[in-house]
Amino acid sequence: MKTIRIALAGIAGSLTCFPILPVLAQDSASAGSQAATSLMEEILVTARKREQSLQDVSVSVMALPENLLRDAFITDSEDLTHLVPSLNLQKGGNPRNSSFNIRGVGTQSFSAGVEPSVSTVVDGVVMGSSGMAFIQLLDVQRVEVLRGPQGTLFGKNSTAGVVHIITQEPSDEFTASVAATAIESDQWQGGFTAAGPVGDSVGYRLTGFYERDEGYIDNVFDGSTYNDRDSWSLRGKLRWDVSENLSLLWSSDYSDMEGDCCVATLRSLEPWPVEPPNNQGQVDATLERIAPVVPSERNTRVSHDYPDYLAVTNGGHSLTVDWELGHHTLTSITAYRDFEQQDDTDADMQPGYYLNVWQSGSTDQDQWTQELRLTSPADQRISYVAGLYYFQQNLERSFSRYIFNGPATSNFEVDTLNYAAFGEATWNMTQNWRLVLGARYTEDDLEFEFERVSDSVFQPSIPRYSKQVDADDLSGKLALEWDAAENMLLYTSFVQGYKGPAFNITSGSTPDNTRAADPETSASFELGLKSSWLDSRLVVNATLFYTEYDDFQAQATESELLLDENGNTQDQDGDGVPDRKFSFILTNVGEVTTQGLEIDLMAQASENLSLFGGLALIDAEIDSYPGGPCSFGQEFRGVGFRGQPSCADSPAQQDLSGGELPFSPDWKVTLAANYLIPLPSQAFDLVLKGNYRVQDDILFAIDQDQYQRQDSYGVLDVSVMLRDKRDRYTAALFVKNVLDEHHVSAIGAQNENLVPNGYAQFFPRTHEQRVGLELRYNWY
Repeated sequence: MKTIRIALAGIAGSLTCFPILPVLAQDSASAGSQAATSLMEEILVTARKREQSLQDVSVSVMALPENLLRDAFITDSEDLTHLVPSLNLQKGGNPRNSSFNIRGVGTQSFSAGVEPSVSTVVDGVVMGSSGMAFIQLLDVQRVEVLRGPQGTLFGKNSTAGVVHIITQEPSDEFTASVAATAIESDQWQGGFTAAGPVGDSVGYRLTGFYERDEGYIDNVFDGSTYNDRDSWSLRGKLRWDVSENLSLLWSSDYSDMEGDCCVATLRSLEPWPVEPPNNQGQVDATLERIAPVVPSERNTRVSHDYPDYLAVTNGGHSLTVDWELGHHTLTSITAYRDFEQQDDTDADMQPGYYLNVWQSGSTDQDQWTQELRLTSPADQRISYVAGLYYFQQNLERSFSRYIFNGPATSNFEVDTLNYAAFGEATWNMTQNWRLVLGARYTEDDLEFEFERVSDSVFQPSIPRYSKQVDADDLSGKLALEWDAAENMLLYTSFVQGYKGPAFNITSGSTPDNTRAADPETSASFELGLKSSWLDSRLVVNATLFYTEYDDFQAQATESELLLDENGNTQDQDGDGVPDRKFSFILTNVGEVTTQGLEIDLMAQASENLSLFGGLALIDAEIDSYPGGPCSFGQEFRGVGFRGQPSCADSPAQQDLSGGELPFSPDWKVTLAANYLIPLPSQAFDLVLKGNYRVQDDILFAIDQDQYQRQDSYGVLDVSVMLRDKRDRYTAALFVKNVLDEHHVSAIGAQNENLVPNGYAQFFPRTHEQRVGLELRYNWY
């Protein structure tokens, strides 16, 4: 395990060589004409529910301004991981099964009865499920990534962190822009924004975006292309300044995406030379069925006879009221959101296979939230934020799986109720010392109903049943801030996080295995530095952290051998491999620890060169998990983590204590550079941009199966832009993954009844080099 001493050595070494590390600056559009000293004044965040300078906040937060997102050609929330070292993506087969990870911790379950460990918030509204987090970034003002537990001020609370997306506001003057992008391999994007006044007291903003991607996975079975998508989004905002003291902001948004998505390809399929069994015959038969597809690390072809399909709609409305009551502000945010998903999957990944396994699911989720918040002036002896929060969510899902001789359909409904009272106060003890105290009291109520209607011998019918659980929690925060110098803040903090109770609610649920998981709690210690140097042209922010998680919630696979009435193993498909029945369960891991170092650097390196980036050194480890799951591959081979033979047992389990948390590289570095080349004799200037991210190897599953590991890799994106001197138009030529660095976003072991010892992989859209052109025009 890495120690804090090692992290301290890392920060010392990093600060010594800071000129070549990632750093940030003002918008390059004005880099040559504005003083660099204005940089920090422009970086404002709302990490503590009031607008403050990034350098005055005793929270580990990385802010991504609009110009940085635009320069990196980021239009999807998934790609935020390209800019934030501590943020990683846990990629599933669809948005509902995907999530963000911060500091090595994320949602290790796709059950409908589990809330996210990393909360995603859009304009102050908490998204109730992980699937809602993956949206197109429409007209974004900035993105704030709050790292570590946020136990006081944010939404339903969070044990690992918050991704807060803040969109642009209506304006008092007319502005508009249009943009169009073409990327090789038939990907097209277009968008527009218009904003302005409607009379003296009303302003509006309207933004739209469209994307067509023809896909990049070839299906040799029928010549089709998979992982394509056709998507569009629309957001409208209307602000009414009723009086000097009262303003109303209405926001509505809607997005729609559909395509033949999201398909994984076979990465490896190998015989296991053990007697018994030896699956060489089944490997040969599978390879013959999927030919000419050849499993490999670069394989981008499949042979599916059942159509893969995904459709997602996501939308909502919110009303934000700000009322000035003397020197205080009363804020109300009332919001409704709805999320729907339809997904179809060829589960056996091969044509003509007599088991003919396919699955189809539909999800309909809606939520109501209400937040009331009272904010005091910031300049008084004791300043504070206090509020009440209410969250109600209903989720209905129907999931069908066809195996061999018939389908089985699981129907379930989950209702979640959460309400809380919270507050955070800052005591300005002296001119340079401040004490921050915060607390949140939370109550959770979770209940569900489940039934399964089946014509399959593998999935028996289950009459409707229901269960309910409730819990409460008091989580706190203590921080001490010291202005050590005019441009230097040192702080130390202790913060608790809480994630509510959960149920395992999947297609394999039964009254016996649907057990309530206890709430997940976290306790984090941080030592932080916020500093600016050289007249604010250089910013160095660093955090040392240590976080312990108790009752960490994780998905496990429960596997048992199928036995006949005489207690003998069965082999119904005749492949020489004993058949097993599988189900997913939810369990509490004993203890998990994550610790490390984060450095954010920003700089105006010269009048025309700005830099932005960060470094994360993270050790995320499982301290205690004696009854952990085995992967399908480990069960087939009978060998688990560190050679444990218990993966061949029934049920298959292993001790994962001492293992690493998945989706968390030990180190990751990001760097964005922007260089302006003035052309005095031309009507435009030239801007060169580059983005580089490099990371250590990464494990994709908690079961420690080393076949599910991606080697370390680095990705470089570059672009050259022509920009009108009045900033009316731009034309940019860019190359994503210019070095053609191969990498995948997930690797998964396949069910041994279908593809024994087989592994599949998901490719991101940028797994190979791609060239694009963007044109943009602005009206002012």
